Amino acid sequence: MAQAPSAPLPTGQAPAGPPAGWAPPPYPGGGPYAPPRRGRSRTVLIVVCVIIVVLLVVGVVATLFLQSSTSPNINVTGINFVSPDDVCGLNGATDTGFSGNSSQSIEFTYQISGNNTTNGGTAACTIHSVSTTTPGFSVTGANVPLVIPVNSSQILMFAVNMPSGSYTGVLTLVMT
Repeated sequence: MAQAPSAPLPTGQAPAGPPAGWAPPPYPGGGPYAPPRRGRSRTVLIVVCVIIVVLLVVGVVATLFLQSSTSPNINVTGINFVSPDDVCGLNGATDTGFSGNSSQSIEFTYQISGNNTTNGGTAACTIHSVSTTTPGFSVTGANVPLVIPVNSSQILMFAVNMPSGSYTGVLTLVMT
């Protein structure tokens, strides 16, 4: 707010000070020149924020720990095919491994042809069953019997069901 101009002071006189008995208004929480106190609400806000951060960290750590203890890792380092009657020439075949979690199921598909013949083609063959001898694993949903005609191929499909505990090693599949 603009003040009205006052009358000019006579030369050589200093302006008069505040009237007698006048004092500046006091600041909240202290004397006339005390800095204002920080409110309690800011302290409470900081404490609440710290508690929330601690709870989030504890929650994340607990979730990671529970996940690792309830779903063990499955690490199949390789797949060996065993076929006592060498059905479709699969005895001794191998495949790369895989990783998964316990109680999970993984679908497999293989293009299968018969044994090679001496005149350059493949022989007819039939896969009657797919199973596993690896403890804890099972095979389900195989499209067997699968008949493979001479000089052609068919798709073999099945699911491998993981064990309920941790596993690291080779999976053995048996074809007959």
